[in-house]
Amino acid sequence: MNKNDKNIYYENEDFINIKELIFQYFKYWRWFLFSITITTTIGISFLKITPKKYLSESKIILDTGNKESFLISERMDIADFADLTRNKLDDWIEILKSRRLMMKVVNKLDLNIKYKEKKGFLTTEIYKENSPITLKFVDEKSKYLVDSTKNYEIVIKSSKNFICKDLKTNNKIEGIFGKPIKFKFGEIIFFRNHTSNSEKSVLVSIVPLIDITLEYINLLDVYSMSKNGHVINLGMKSNLPNNANKIIDLLILQFQDDIIDDKKKIGQKTISFINDRLSLISKELGITDGSMEKFKSTKKIFDLETEGKKQVLESTRIEEQIKQHSIQLSLIDYMSNFINSNKNSLLPSNIGLTDNSLLALTKQYNELVLERDKMLVSSTKENPIVKNLNSQISELNNNIRVSLRNYKNTTSIAIGNLEKQIGQVSSKISELPSKEREFKDIFRKQQTIEALFLLLLQKREETQIFTASTPNVVKIVDKAFYAKNPIFPKPYLIIFISGLIGFIIPAIILYINFLYDDKIKNKNDIEKMITNIPVIGYLPKSDTKIVDITSINSPSAEAFRLLRTNINFFLPEMNYISKCVYVTSTISGEGKTFASINLALTLALANKKVLIIEADIRKPKIRENLGIEGNLDGVSDYLSGNINDIATNIISINSNISNIFTYFKQQSSCLKIDLFPSGKISPNPSELLMNGRFENIIKYGRENYDYIIVDTAPIGVVTDTLLINKYADLVLFIIRVNYLQKNMLDILHHTKKEGKFDIHKTSILINYVDTKDGYGYNYTYGYSDKKYTKIKHFVKKYIFKA
Repeated sequence: MNKNDKNIYYENEDFINIKELIFQYFKYWRWFLFSITITTTIGISFLKITPKKYLSESKIILDTGNKESFLISERMDIADFADLTRNKLDDWIEILKSRRLMMKVVNKLDLNIKYKEKKGFLTTEIYKENSPITLKFVDEKSKYLVDSTKNYEIVIKSSKNFICKDLKTNNKIEGIFGKPIKFKFGEIIFFRNHTSNSEKSVLVSIVPLIDITLEYINLLDVYSMSKNGHVINLGMKSNLPNNANKIIDLLILQFQDDIIDDKKKIGQKTISFINDRLSLISKELGITDGSMEKFKSTKKIFDLETEGKKQVLESTRIEEQIKQHSIQLSLIDYMSNFINSNKNSLLPSNIGLTDNSLLALTKQYNELVLERDKMLVSSTKENPIVKNLNSQISELNNNIRVSLRNYKNTTSIAIGNLEKQIGQVSSKISELPSKEREFKDIFRKQQTIEALFLLLLQKREETQIFTASTPNVVKIVDKAFYAKNPIFPKPYLIIFISGLIGFIIPAIILYINFLYDDKIKNKNDIEKMITNIPVIGYLPKSDTKIVDITSINSPSAEAFRLLRTNINFFLPEMNYISKCVYVTSTISGEGKTFASINLALTLALANKKVLIIEADIRKPKIRENLGIEGNLDGVSDYLSGNINDIATNIISINSNISNIFTYFKQQSSCLKIDLFPSGKISPNPSELLMNGRFENIIKYGRENYDYIIVDTAPIGVVTDTLLINKYADLVLFIIRVNYLQKNMLDILHHTKKEGKFDIHKTSILINYVDTKDGYGYNYTYGYSDKKYTKIKHFVKKYIFKA
């Protein structure tokens, strides 16, 4: 065989292996069909009892715009408090998933009350609108007192009365619709929903707010649609998609209102502070104007021209600086007075102070105050988080006070330095009249107060415009909606997975069974180890010890007829006038006695004289199978010398066969089939077989019979067969499938390799073959039952052809 032929051989072998592997599993198609039917039925039941889940989605875009678009002037920074210029989407997403926002939604939609209906063994949640009964807390604060889930069954007795049963304690309360009922956590009013088509009972669960809030937060999925974009997608999976739509829409609205509310609170606080300052400054400005008017009337000064323009200009520059620092001192005093009179409240942020560290502290302080106020909406002052925030606020308050003092000292020093400078300038203009100096003092004070007044007016106007004209940061791209097809369970996927599981379960069971099953299954298992001994035939399974060889519909009968033909091919008559066939096996129970008897019958039906020698003198079975009783002399007696005449001890089994099996009655008279029994059980069978007298038995058989069938002992157990196999023309080695272990083939392999079977022809006869497995020749053609013929026809036409 050349290299190419070898490759083709292996390719064909692989193909055959795959085909046989498929057919090996296909034998158990009923298992697969049953398993797939069961799992698919479970899958369909799962589809029916599992509530369908839908995906509700909404898209929003966050339009923060440019920071300057929110500001009227470059100095305005009030928007920083509301974080309206935030461009990190992760921050927005975390806010949308916050407990504070979701709890507001839960409160407004009464999601802490769940309505359920019971149908058989299943309990499903229903919409509030579809419930025959609805609940409402008399005091909304009572919701916060529910510390664990309360389950009730409400049974309607009439249009006015109902019974409320606590499912945990089985306590029952009779109530009237529209009138409150007192529970441990508060009072609840029950209302009758006449538009509902539900039954006259409903299950109600009252869940703690924090638990239901966390539940919906876990169901909420918020993510950015793109890496660099501002579009955010909000999704929620729910059995009640309309509720999910309401939750998402209200969450977005609450998110937008929350941003606007925070900004308005800061704006209103700032405007209130500016109005207070304007009221005080107006009085000071009136006093200063009066002083100026009195000075001019008493001193009769109407228009003064300065002398020494250079000194005046320098003096003016320094005075402007003094004026600005004086304004800062005034603002510092106003801020200090406000802090002393308004402890732990929001501070004005944009009143004109220019110290950056002070502005940063003020901003941080306001953020903590806002956060604490939001917490106080749903908790008390004793809350650890609130206490922590108050501690931080108090610390920042002290820091702001220190910063104000430091800033005031720094400003005072600067004014002192400027006054020294102006003193130097004043010395240069000392020749100016004292009236003019007095006038300038009054005028400077008037200008300072007037500048401060105008600055506060401007800031108030800017704050009012900004507060009133806040653009929508959140724009809704798509309102919440859900597709009609549920996302879970998916019918086709569930059925597919159910069927796949139904297929995998028996496949795994069979695989494990095949993996740990070390029995010989087919011809390939034999040929993997035994390559130099041909297979002469196959014997199908048989329920009887003797086969009806005359039957034309029996696979076993046809197998023996085919075996007869193959033996004649191995031992042609031109070379073998009388043929001696040994029948042996590896171990006991493989069917060598069955094969010996039925082979002899098959040969006898061909008008041949057949002698069966019961050479297994340790454990003979032929007489037992033929129903021959009595302690007859035979092989062991002849070998031991107890008898010397072979012919007188040979018995005919025609009568035994016709008595046991009625279908041989007509043929028994013309059959020539005899038996030389094993004789008495000997204590030393091996020594008897070695004495050479067994050759005389074979010689007698060759002289008087056409065929000699020798039923010998198994070679894997004892050496008896190997002691006398030199007299055989052909040794039939019986291998029973699904019985003999694969490692037992080593015995036959080594026996052949050692040359112990070289003195005669040897072949393998595979026994106990299931004709449905497709072993050997196709016995189904005209010999087997119709149902197996139909199955194989189906397999060939629809499976292997496909």
